[in-house]
Amino acid sequence: MNTNKRGEERLAWIDSNMRQLQTLAGTITTTVASLEPTSIIQRQIEEAARANLVAMQVVKVNRDLIGSPARSLIVGTRGTITAASVSEGSTITLVNPTYTPATLTPTKFGIAVEITTETINAFHFDIINDYLAEAGYAMAKYLDTAIIVAMEASTVWNYAGATVTATTTGVLSYDDIVSAVAAVRGQNWNPDTILINPAQQQDLLKDTKFINSSAYGGREPILNGELGRMAGLKVLVSTQVASGSALVFDSQHAVTVAIKRDIQVKRDELPARDAIGLYVTQMAIPKVINVTAGAVITAC
Repeated sequence: MNTNKRGEERLAWIDSNMRQLQTLAGTITTTVASLEPTSIIQRQIEEAARANLVAMQVVKVNRDLIGSPARSLIVGTRGTITAASVSEGSTITLVNPTYTPATLTPTKFGIAVEITTETINAFHFDIINDYLAEAGYAMAKYLDTAIIVAMEASTVWNYAGATVTATTTGVLSYDDIVSAVAAVRGQNWNPDTILINPAQQQDLLKDTKFINSSAYGGREPILNGELGRMAGLKVLVSTQVASGSALVFDSQHAVTVAIKRDIQVKRDELPARDAIGLYVTQMAIPKVINVTAGAVITAC
């Protein structure tokens, strides 16, 4: 290829990337009041975030605050109700279940990304989409981490037997998982999920009782990070889980994530820096609602 041909291709590539940058910039002015959500960028970031969410898939998501003037969500946890035999002609005893309120107040989190013209010109690939994918990953990681940190809090599972110590230090075994499952079921919940760190992954893969997700045969959808099944639980792997521990819980009742605002993107021209600024934010908060609906395996 001659020098002129290479030069023409290089100019065409730079022109294409510059048009992308101009598309991002649109007609936005530098005043904060004039910034508008960028739907295309927002969709790309949301898709990237969705592909990296693990814990968010196995918790209860409440969206009641979206579009509401309220800043907090109050949900209730209650004890169980027991039925009893009733003799003919007798009055059934009235019961009044006690509800304990739990308040969730979403907080804002986000990331700001600067895309400079120099950066675009320096790399021969789609740098803008790469930035957007990274921003989506960062948002997903923040929310997943918040969920897992809430579940890993030392006193969160509040009942005797909620902590199961691994039978063999440094090894996550089938017996350990069964013990955690029994502990949660003993509290009248239905544990269906276990979250593990990649360091514990090899322990399960070597166990003959483990069912790899590749053996599902298309009978059910596979979640992000789903490794397979063990002791009736979906096994999900996340680097956000502390190494040496595993979380067993009822995905429908243990944790609730209250969302006040979905991912939003605002953009701004930064002419003094020859760049475009993208500001990505969301408002959400996770909370363990039923403190007997999960158990933690330690020293595994």
